[in-house]
Amino acid sequence: MDQSIYNSCLLQSNKPFGIIGLQTNNTPFLTDETFAKVKQNKLYKAKFIAKEREQLIVNIPLKFNSSFIQLILDRITLT
Repeated sequence: MDQSIYNSCLLQSNKPFGIIGLQTNNTPFLTDETFAKVKQNKLYKAKFIAKEREQLIVNIPLKFNSSFIQLILDRITLT
């Protein structure tokens, strides 16, 4: 994981692919399946208490920072 030079709470990795935005109550990330499994295993081994991972699926919004993120066929919306 490499830290962004523009934002200390933004981390990225190329192999496996992952982008993580660290926040107090939510940690949004865009990853491939390999990265997501590695992250989950590390949280488990460290015995951290964390929310279950939610996946953005078409027409099922995710609540994020008092807003909703929704995937609608060809775009992502934030309301």
